[in-house]
Amino acid sequence: MKLVRLSKISIAACVTSLFALVLVGLHSMGSVSEKQAQIRALLDLNARVGAFSVASDALLVNTAAPARLQSYLDEAQSLKQTVTELAGDHPAARRFITHIDLLVDHLSYVYSPSFGSQEKNDSRDLADSPLPLSQTSATIINEVAEHGIELDRALAELTRHRQGQIAQEANWIAGGFAGAAIMFGLLCIFAFTLLYKRIHGPLQTLTQAARRVEAGEHDVRVPVKGSDEIADLSHTFNQMLDHKDSVVKILAKTLATRDALIDSLPAHIALLDEKGEILEVNNQWRQFGTSNDQRDATSGVGSNYLAVSRTADGDDAEKALEAADGLQAVLAGERDSFALEYPCHSPDQLRWFRMVATRLPPNPETEDMQGAVVMHVDITERRLAEQTLENMAYQDPLTGQANRLGFAKAFSRYVDQHGWIPHDIIALLDIREMRHINDDLGYDVGDQLLIEIAQRLEEHLSDGAFFARFSGDQFIILLPGTDASQPQTQINKLIEIFHHPIHLSEHVIKVATHSGYTLLGEDERSVKVLIHEVEIALHEGRRDNSELCGYDWEVDQIAKQRIALAEDLRVALQEDQLELHYQPKVDLATGELVACEALIRWMHPERGMQMPNQFIDVAEQSQLIGPIGNWVLFQACRHLREWLDAELDVVQVSVNVSVEQLRLGGFTHKVQEALETYAIDPAGLTLEITESVFSEDAESSRKQLDDLHELGVRISLDDFGTGYSSLLYLQKYPFDEIKIDMGFVRNLLEAPLNRNIVSMVLGISRVLGADTVAEGVENTAVRDVLIELGCRLGQGYYYSMPLEVEDFRWLLEQHSRLPLTSTPPRRDPLR
Repeated sequence: MKLVRLSKISIAACVTSLFALVLVGLHSMGSVSEKQAQIRALLDLNARVGAFSVASDALLVNTAAPARLQSYLDEAQSLKQTVTELAGDHPAARRFITHIDLLVDHLSYVYSPSFGSQEKNDSRDLADSPLPLSQTSATIINEVAEHGIELDRALAELTRHRQGQIAQEANWIAGGFAGAAIMFGLLCIFAFTLLYKRIHGPLQTLTQAARRVEAGEHDVRVPVKGSDEIADLSHTFNQMLDHKDSVVKILAKTLATRDALIDSLPAHIALLDEKGEILEVNNQWRQFGTSNDQRDATSGVGSNYLAVSRTADGDDAEKALEAADGLQAVLAGERDSFALEYPCHSPDQLRWFRMVATRLPPNPETEDMQGAVVMHVDITERRLAEQTLENMAYQDPLTGQANRLGFAKAFSRYVDQHGWIPHDIIALLDIREMRHINDDLGYDVGDQLLIEIAQRLEEHLSDGAFFARFSGDQFIILLPGTDASQPQTQINKLIEIFHHPIHLSEHVIKVATHSGYTLLGEDERSVKVLIHEVEIALHEGRRDNSELCGYDWEVDQIAKQRIALAEDLRVALQEDQLELHYQPKVDLATGELVACEALIRWMHPERGMQMPNQFIDVAEQSQLIGPIGNWVLFQACRHLREWLDAELDVVQVSVNVSVEQLRLGGFTHKVQEALETYAIDPAGLTLEITESVFSEDAESSRKQLDDLHELGVRISLDDFGTGYSSLLYLQKYPFDEIKIDMGFVRNLLEAPLNRNIVSMVLGISRVLGADTVAEGVENTAVRDVLIELGCRLGQGYYYSMPLEVEDFRWLLEQHSRLPLTSTPPRRDPLR
């Protein structure tokens, strides 16, 4: 039997016996407690009987109240029941009960009326006693006394009998527990003896064999008996001895392989003892010494690595001392490893190495340090690659000048050398129309232009100035300042560099720029903050279409306000603060409602109603125009669906689209999704695009508009005549409608030129086959002129202001012609 199985059986038997012993013990404790309770009951009975006897005498001598007599009788009954429960059929118990009954009878008789009558006939010697010492009374007293004595005797006999019984039962309980404990002990002794016999002898034999092997006897074998674990161990022990020679051979081969592997590594490796002396080196170490004319034939074996490092001289002596200190800490056990990169240049070659010192584990028996392994790895290729990457990281590959990171590094170096100079200026130049140059002339010409601009800056900048190509078409420059009150003078001189056209083969390009700048001032700031300031200044300058803008507190506040407004817009999208109003488009001749334009409004919780011109620019610059434009598109389609479901005379709905939405891409898919979501006929939707789409003239924008037109959606050119319109552009785009800007319409009566412009636009629309809508119609005179010129459609406050959804729905339900009143509402220039 296996020792494990035998042990489990023994443990199970002992545990079972222990559990049985615990159960016996618990039962014995319960029985003893029960016997103790019986003893206490006997003692209590004796006390109660004594009190009962005293009460009997007291009731004979003194007259008692009926309640007291009743208590006496109840106690007598209780004593009888208690004795019956304790003694069963014991003779003494029956006598006890008999005498209790006799005592009760005598007392009952004494307090009965018949006893009183009899006493009247007898002489009374004691007037205030219920038992005068008459013949009858004397007899009763004697009988009660006799019964009391007999009662005590019966109780004493009963008590002795019960005590004997309890003692005998307690002895049996103790004997039973002692027997169980003895059985448990014998079982444990038997189990442990059996295990000892099974283990001791074979284990002793195995131990003796192991000691003989340790002493050097290699032919020792252990006899294998049985099939238990020790037999398996003995068999394994014999197998280990049988394979010892092969293991030694394998180990020798492994050591040889290890040496070969270490020698084949490209690293230079040395093994050191705990004092730093070189014990062994690999072939790479030896070859390096040979190739560098090292005269030591032992390649340093036997010398002290620490001493050699500390006595090194030359340019890299400090690195050698650092290596010695790090290695000393490793050998002392203060650290597990140490690494250091250091140069090791020769006159004709740049070289770098990485030294790594690793502590060997301490001797497990003595816990003494055993030394370390030092490895030198040639990292020249990596360092050269890092230098190349660093140049790439800080240098613009097109112009060869510094890039954004390179400027930051150059600025930090400049401040370290010259200190913080408040008059110095950082300017950011943005090349205008770079996108069109790339699109029209090609990216090769655009790249050559940027190279030429960089060369001009390098030629014309003053000493001490430096610059970098900041991004695709932006350059950042540091200009050493001379007068803090005249920074614009220096910037204008910088801008003058580009007033002369740039000649590139057959192309002559005139460069225009936007510029933003900031003064270093008295407060020192990081280059990151300074760059942020010039970006803000440039951004605000481009917004105002100014050539030059400086950063100051006011500009910063405006930028912060725009950022705050952008955050409020994000909240507005999340909390549904936006809403759509609809302005009718009508037939000028009849006043019939033919279409409407969806105009976004923002009901700000604090500032009230916000018009589009107050937040659309911020939305476009903060990348919120996409979500807002999608909301307008889907909301307009939802309202159109509701009007269709209500069976109203639904008109076409126009939605304004920002150029930024087209630039983001995927706009065609969004329109398709909105139409499909609300099951809208594409012909019922018109997308109004401003002329700024021509400033981009991007192929992606044209492609999206073409796709939408093929889908059936109408395309409208909004605010025509105020931006970049040209017949060439009008030919490229599929416009179904052209809207004349309200600036021409409102002054139609006062400015004859406006009349000619409107007439010209109407002619262009007819040529293109597009409808024409006049915006800003505010009185009958303007309407009549437009009709006279041939304009059929219009919108404006003469007919209706933009209406909330409920009001516009009411207008559809009424089928009314516009205007509804003879007096048009007040003009509101904000759409």
